[in-house]
Amino acid sequence: MEKPKIQRFCEVIEKWTLNVTMVICAFMLVVAWMHVIRRYAFNSALTWSEEFLRFSIVWYALLSASILHKRNAHLGITIFREMMPKPVQTFLRRILIYLATAVAGVVTYAGAILVQDTWTQITPALGISTAIPYAAIPVSFFLMTVYGLMHIVRDIKGLPPIAPNEAVIERLE
Repeated sequence: MEKPKIQRFCEVIEKWTLNVTMVICAFMLVVAWMHVIRRYAFNSALTWSEEFLRFSIVWYALLSASILHKRNAHLGITIFREMMPKPVQTFLRRILIYLATAVAGVVTYAGAILVQDTWTQITPALGISTAIPYAAIPVSFFLMTVYGLMHIVRDIKGLPPIAPNEAVIERLE
């Protein structure tokens, strides 16, 4: 069966997001090493590295969470759901998709307001707007909203939920 258009679109976005997270991770690694070497070898630590690493880890974590949301790979407590009869399990699994998408949409909106409200505040070490690190919230949750819409479309079309390892298996084949 052919994938829905939104799913193909989400796969492209996921690839871009994955590439961005890898770049962020590489920069964090380089900056952390520079910080350690400067501190212990030259007794002169970088003044901006800790703030940079703090903001980078937020971007990295939230973008990674959006990828996990697309892949249905978030951890969950399923023991109670699995104790229920099959029709209740199916209902709970389906309603969770809709609730998660709605919550992601609300957080996207609230995050956009936060970014707008903090645009003029400047960080102490990097001297950048605090809106830049805070922008990780609306960007990542917007991606989660789009991915949630993809899951909803799959549900409406009667397609099975994406298995957490499905994306990895497809890349290996």
